[in-house]
Amino acid sequence: MKTVAIITPKIDTFSNPTLIALIDELISRGIKILFFGFEQIFIPKHIKDKIELNDLPFNFYSFDASVRSLKKISVQYIDLFVKLKLKNKVDHFICVDPMGLVIAGRMKSVIEAKIIYASFEIFFDDEFFVQRKKVLKDLEMKYSAEVDTVVIQDFRREKLLRDVNNFKQKTRFLHIPVSPLPLDISGSVRDLHNEFNIPADKLIAVYSGSLQGWSGINEILELFPEEWNYDFWFMIHTHHILDDDHPVKKTVKNLRSKGLPVILHDEPFYEYRNYMSFLAGCDVGFATYFPNPLDIFAGKNIQVIGLSSGKFSTYMMLGLPAVTTNHTTYTELNNEYSFGSIINTVKDIPKALCLIGEDIQCMRENCKRLYREVLDPAEKIKELVDYIEKGAK
Repeated sequence: MKTVAIITPKIDTFSNPTLIALIDELISRGIKILFFGFEQIFIPKHIKDKIELNDLPFNFYSFDASVRSLKKISVQYIDLFVKLKLKNKVDHFICVDPMGLVIAGRMKSVIEAKIIYASFEIFFDDEFFVQRKKVLKDLEMKYSAEVDTVVIQDFRREKLLRDVNNFKQKTRFLHIPVSPLPLDISGSVRDLHNEFNIPADKLIAVYSGSLQGWSGINEILELFPEEWNYDFWFMIHTHHILDDDHPVKKTVKNLRSKGLPVILHDEPFYEYRNYMSFLAGCDVGFATYFPNPLDIFAGKNIQVIGLSSGKFSTYMMLGLPAVTTNHTTYTELNNEYSFGSIINTVKDIPKALCLIGEDIQCMRENCKRLYREVLDPAEKIKELVDYIEKGAK
């Protein structure tokens, strides 16, 4: 049986539609998966039953050459050799983001295997303000020279990643948008109007995802009560159950006490189909990204978001017109497909919603066409697994 190792430092690996699609394709072809990672927020049952879960080894930036550390790392290397070489014949490492690459590079010293680097976050030297963490970028540079194939979302993000790493001339680049596989949920769309007592004549505008500052969520809430477009109810969804003292939760509670049309739905979804059924009950989606140069995850990485937004791709697949920030890729796509409305600042949102509301039926079809022609990852995922099936050369 062919075996691959997936190495990820993410605890929300299974909220990434590209990784879910890749894992599903590997499983469908009978390829065994050794999963190395931290405890996950959730793992879909159909996947959990088919993969072998392992702790993430080498969980450090720089090595402390103490007797205790030497003993620990020696045991880890021996265990890995037995697992990767003797018990299984792993010939590909699929690693996620810089820390995953560093660990895969260290594992490669145990056995000869090709490294497939799945890049979703791009880090830059000048955006590290903690020297200890800058070591991670140095290590990423070192091990990028060992990479056989890079999975990246589009040509702009490829250029960005090439500029800050040390890939060889022969390294392959495969463009796969962060996007779900096609999924028909027409028979299971949730009636959110009924569930949340939303008037039938109101449209639902949803923001689903991280509540970090780069999302603009706090500024959007500041549109209430004077500037919000009251043809829409604002639904905020996060995969994490929030504490009562979370700032967003407190703000929403205050606004709702005043009768304003905003809802917080902090419900984790453990199956992607259930998440799709929820989103499909909405009418418009927010995919807003405001760069913050003081955050290594939200500086240039957000500035060139490209096709790495899973929420945007999901909205398009479901036919939800989107409000997006003015990034080059979104502007070009909207010029060609008219999928929604582009904003420069949060203050533009009321007008953006108005424009979508005036032409929403046409835009819904435009979104689905954009998904079919640009964002559907199925063929590229198959191409990647075809390559893995051929084995290391």
